[in-house]
Amino acid sequence: MRLRLPKLLGALSLLLLAACGDDPSDYRGPAPATGPVVTAPAEPPLSTNIMNALTPSWSTRGDADSVTLALVHVGATPPTPVLTLTCARGAVLTVESPLFTPEAGQDQLQIGAGDIRVGLPVVTSPEAGGVTGEGPAFRDLLGEITVGRRISLSYGAQALGPLPPAPNPMTSRFVNRCRSYLEPRAY
Repeated sequence: MRLRLPKLLGALSLLLLAACGDDPSDYRGPAPATGPVVTAPAEPPLSTNIMNALTPSWSTRGDADSVTLALVHVGATPPTPVLTLTCARGAVLTVESPLFTPEAGQDQLQIGAGDIRVGLPVVTSPEAGGVTGEGPAFRDLLGEITVGRRISLSYGAQALGPLPPAPNPMTSRFVNRCRSYLEPRAY
């Protein structure tokens, strides 16, 4: 009799658990929320984010084979690179913006200054951070940068600028070196 009682209690427990079962017909789900509907505002476009609070700091650097003009947003912690223009021997212009997000199918980075806009083939992969375009240095674009026209970039639906112009001594250094790469040297 002692062996039958534990087995009987075990079987009775299983029957009670089975009777409790999962009958979804009486479940009504969570109660609906009450009160005002709150919607998060949409994230402002990339250009609005940086352009509203941009604290620009331009710089130039160069070596025997290239010259660079760079814009950094120093109002951010840490300072955020915004734009880098590099002109290398052979008159190759490289334009980089780490603020852009690579998009599959986009193959042109547009740079403009004043009334001049040129498209540079994108040389970064969609997995890379930022976007880099590279192509020939155009005399007309360099001329617009020299006279202080504001630079703008666009890539797909993303836009940046017009950016504050770099100080004249920096733009002159950059453009003059870049133009020297366009001109054949007499030896």
